[in-house]
Amino acid sequence: MCEIKLSTAASSRRIQGFLVVCARLLTAAVAGWTVLATTKLVVLLCTTRILALIMSPDLLPSLLVVIDMGALAACGWMAGRVGRPRVWPTAILAAAGLSLYDFTPYLPLNVPWVFRLAKNTFSDSRYVSGLSATLTIHALMLGSLFAGAQLSRPRRAPMELGIRR
Repeated sequence: MCEIKLSTAASSRRIQGFLVVCARLLTAAVAGWTVLATTKLVVLLCTTRILALIMSPDLLPSLLVVIDMGALAACGWMAGRVGRPRVWPTAILAAAGLSLYDFTPYLPLNVPWVFRLAKNTFSDSRYVSGLSATLTIHALMLGSLFAGAQLSRPRRAPMELGIRR
């Protein structure tokens, strides 16, 4: 009878610990998404209009891609920072959440459309160039999110050689 109570208590502690970790990961991902939304709001309302006045209209779409990459890097950094020490699972959760929906007006991310485009590529080879360009831009965007998460990792102490004077 004592063994059953101990195993039940141990399993409930494991489940509770798992739920705490999941809640922390979700909180970190939401913090990253909040930074992304805030950054994009500032860029859309302020920076884009100023840059349109200063720059040539031909260069503006390229600059917006770079700004989007910076916003996603900030999202990854914040998610990784809040989700420490589990930086990579947090970044994966933040990327997975962004991959579920179509963010085309705000970000060049639309993973469901990439899957449909890949399916169409198997039936018609004319879609190959569009698929390669789309995969490249998605790799850049999600790569910047993971690069931002990598930057949020805690620094390691320098390695010592063990030589004493």
